[in-house]
Amino acid sequence: MSIIRSVVPSSITLTLAVAALGTAPVRAEMAAADTATAPGSDSLQEIVVTATKRSEDLQNVGLSITALTTEQLESKGVEQFFDYGNSVPNLSFAIDSADGSLAARGIALRGIQGSNTTGFYIDDIPVLETLDPHIVDVARIEVLRGPQGTLYGAESMGGTVRIITAQPTATAFSGQVHVGASDTEHGSANGIAEGDVNLPLVDNVLAVRASGFYQFDSGYFDKGLGSESAPPTSVLHGIGSMEYYGGQVALRWEPMEGLAITPRVMYQETVEDGVPYALGNADNLLQRQVFDVREGGTDKWWLDSLTINYTAPFGTFVSSTAYFDRKTFETEDDTDFTVYAFGLANPLASPITREIDLRRFVQELRFASTFSGPLQMIFGGFYSESTRPRDYEWNTPGFGAVTGSPSNLILSFIDSRKATEEAVFGDVSYDILPNLKATAGVRWFRDIATFHQFTNGAFYGFTPSTYLAPSTTESGFTPRYLLEYKVTPDFLVYASGAKGFREGGNNIALPPGPPPIGCDQDLANDHLTAAEVATFKSDNLWSYELGFKSSFAERRFTLNGAGFWIDWSNIQQQISLPLCGYGITGNSGAARSTGFELELSGRPIPELTLGLGVGYTDARITQQGAGSPQTVGSPVYNVPEITVASNVEYERHLTANWSGFTRLDYSHVSGSYSVNTQVTPLYRPAYNIGDVRLGGRNGRYEVALFVKNVTNEHANLADAVMIGAEIPGQPHFVINQPLTAGVDARVRFK
Repeated sequence: MSIIRSVVPSSITLTLAVAALGTAPVRAEMAAADTATAPGSDSLQEIVVTATKRSEDLQNVGLSITALTTEQLESKGVEQFFDYGNSVPNLSFAIDSADGSLAARGIALRGIQGSNTTGFYIDDIPVLETLDPHIVDVARIEVLRGPQGTLYGAESMGGTVRIITAQPTATAFSGQVHVGASDTEHGSANGIAEGDVNLPLVDNVLAVRASGFYQFDSGYFDKGLGSESAPPTSVLHGIGSMEYYGGQVALRWEPMEGLAITPRVMYQETVEDGVPYALGNADNLLQRQVFDVREGGTDKWWLDSLTINYTAPFGTFVSSTAYFDRKTFETEDDTDFTVYAFGLANPLASPITREIDLRRFVQELRFASTFSGPLQMIFGGFYSESTRPRDYEWNTPGFGAVTGSPSNLILSFIDSRKATEEAVFGDVSYDILPNLKATAGVRWFRDIATFHQFTNGAFYGFTPSTYLAPSTTESGFTPRYLLEYKVTPDFLVYASGAKGFREGGNNIALPPGPPPIGCDQDLANDHLTAAEVATFKSDNLWSYELGFKSSFAERRFTLNGAGFWIDWSNIQQQISLPLCGYGITGNSGAARSTGFELELSGRPIPELTLGLGVGYTDARITQQGAGSPQTVGSPVYNVPEITVASNVEYERHLTANWSGFTRLDYSHVSGSYSVNTQVTPLYRPAYNIGDVRLGGRNGRYEVALFVKNVTNEHANLADAVMIGAEIPGQPHFVINQPLTAGVDARVRFK
């Protein structure tokens, strides 16, 4: 940790030195609801968002939104989801949307937790909430809290996260290069190199924009080999390292006034060397494995899109077409469970692999008016078709000979789901008075899904079996109502009510028989039958919100707040079957979520910008569901009650061309409960993350020293859902990156 030893003391000294400097023009930002500011400006700049499918000032939108701009993301040093996820009030996340480590993160907004409750978009394209795009060449990130089903569909029941990419421009050449090096406690060296360029090809007509990145994060786990009942015979270091690379290319063609055609290709690949799990508790960085079975995997995805915008005097027409393809392959060692399940006298190396190939086609057409009168409207149509095959293969050499079985195959499990979504949506707004506007919107949808499954191996009695589930069809309406009142030009109050919806689906066919191989006893303990859990139903909610947005002191400060009440029915929750090691989805009763968000940003003096975001969520079960361990009054899983994000940035001129800056970030996430893999809920303790950045910049260059996770907090982010199975009482935990210190540099050119 030579970098840490040299950086931390100097960072403290430089922080004090910068804080002691006199006044001068600054450029500063804030977390949560912070706003970029130009050097020397007293007021916060306007942030334009497109959350409502229109371009509007954030302060004029009757919706609880956190927006992070390019300047804010760069100033904070954001590279991945974790870097900005803790900066958003009432946003929480956990490993609960799938098994494995590369494609399992779920996002919850305002306590609405579980797979497919939060929409995740790149521009106008719905992708997957488990995706973690590298943050490079991004115009802003918008987080929309509350149901967004009217404009964004069923996967936005709790809210929507949108990554808005930077667009090509044919007016000027520009670009930048960013490089960095760091060192992680209990790990080793990390590195990053990324850049983007905007190149006009024909003035005001044609431009291309491209970006690329490479990042390596060292592993910080050790792996002890040998019997777990004795000290390790050898120890491997640097387990769980991650390598990321990819990029994007976009072309913007404006053949005539008002018409813009933008094709874009994005690609990202992640390579994981070993699984990043703490064993038993979040502070234990020593994994145990009998044999040196190679674990880890790859996650590859690409997104091809074509956006056509035509702006007429009376409105804008948009066509958005996309094809998304994601391939994930992971390997996990399940030697311990094989010994446990089959009572083997001597362990056998027992890897399990899982491969997923998701493909999705999306088409949306919409019109947003710009009429001259008090009436405005948006209407459009949406179509999506996706397929998701999965293939689990669990082969253990020597298993057949040792157990007298017909083969070494412990499990072959192949399933596939095909889903189609059709929708028509629209909303109409009317200015009842010059300062009073009413909006009503609705989305009609129809979802069609098919599911089939093939199984074989020891878990299924070495009898090949094919399960064809009947197709499911659901349709309905998700309305939204909004009333906005401008008390003054700088003070907006609003009230809204909206319905959220999430489609149902099929569970896998469980292996019959007694545990630890079969699940009959687990089902009996929950008073369920295999037929009853073959499918799960849709769930829905109604959300009511009252909020305000305000600017004051000549827009040197903004203060936004919202309170909400959500009634959630027929909840889809994971039901753990601990004796046989499986998990299924069930409808677990009902819940109520209430709370608020409050976001403050300001520039009390030109040199100083500060921000504070606070979220409070009280999400509790109001009706217990069959098979769920959640009793009435218990908290919804993976939902912290309190989230806090704050930062302070100070900047002043050191010379005629250079300024120095210091930025401090702090976030707090309160405790919550998780039951991914155990019958008894596991408590996730509260955690606090602090980051420090300091350095110098001018119009072209920027150099910064940084320390992330200053207190070396090992935050319990979730108990992992294993690809194979887990021995009861031995959970694996996903944690954040330990203390990391380093230096980075940025060069801008134009």
